[in-house]
Amino acid sequence: MSSSPFNREPDVSVLMSCYNASRWLHEAIDSVLAQTHSNFELILINDGSTDETWNIIQNYQDRDQRIVALSKQNTGLADSLNVGLSKAKGAWIARLDADDFCEPMRLEQQLDFVRNHPEVVLLGAGFVEIDEAGRSIKTQLYPSRHRKLLRHMERSQRFFPHSSAFFSRQLARDVGGYNPLFRKTQDRDLWFRFAERGEIACLADCLVRVRKHMAQISKSTEGVPQLVYGTAASVCHFLRIQGVPDPASRGETAWQELIKWLDRRILEEGVFEARKTWIDARSAYFATESRLTGAIRFGTGLLRSGYTCPLVWEKCFGTSLPERLAREWMKQSCAAS
Repeated sequence: MSSSPFNREPDVSVLMSCYNASRWLHEAIDSVLAQTHSNFELILINDGSTDETWNIIQNYQDRDQRIVALSKQNTGLADSLNVGLSKAKGAWIARLDADDFCEPMRLEQQLDFVRNHPEVVLLGAGFVEIDEAGRSIKTQLYPSRHRKLLRHMERSQRFFPHSSAFFSRQLARDVGGYNPLFRKTQDRDLWFRFAERGEIACLADCLVRVRKHMAQISKSTEGVPQLVYGTAASVCHFLRIQGVPDPASRGETAWQELIKWLDRRILEEGVFEARKTWIDARSAYFATESRLTGAIRFGTGLLRSGYTCPLVWEKCFGTSLPERLAREWMKQSCAAS
């Protein structure tokens, strides 16, 4: 077990943005304070909460000097994480959402790995998916090496969760941090920019527990769908590696032009309807107390939709849609200029 040398800079800055997070915040904070590697700081950003979140954070700060408490107006996840990044002292950043929690060895294992693999700038881990009551639902593991992980992102396949991410503070600052233009999938955009600068990797161990609950699922259907922003992250990546300036770096007007175009093209491809089927099926699963009943409702919802085959194909093999859309965008941009 590591010692706790408070007379030197922390090895790791654990970054947690909190918005009305009081329900599970104690569990998340306690899991960080119980880490076997103890030379860290825990930066808690209160993003304008209206519940007891700030009081909880302050109480913990009074008890543990490793906690850095920040409070600000509600400006969203990307801006809150950038505020935390600007204050971080650790060479490495460990992300954790306020409704998830870490296994005790998480920081120790991830820090050991990056110290032994200096080419790695972003490291993830497997996770155990849990429900609102903390009951395990399933285990999720991912590819371990850069090439396959990058391919998973490019083809919109499953990728390790934000709460497992462990990355270079300096590189995060060098690439500009989280882009606030991404109202959703801010992490996916940042991971692409990391992968264009260094290696990404993932541990086979499940080092975090990620909570799935109805509040998350209901948010996924609000505003411009997460699908559009996730696709935008991939499209911008493909543009950059082709040497084309991506709209996310050219200001609000260029960005909104891309988002509106992607929204239209994805609708034309019929992807929205298929994805909504998946979201509705998952909502039916989490709305039941019985796992068996939930699984039956999930399967029934998919079968009745007529989208079972394309959805299963995409989950297994991914989609070439972002790459195709990037080529279309480049072609029409050239024609316009």
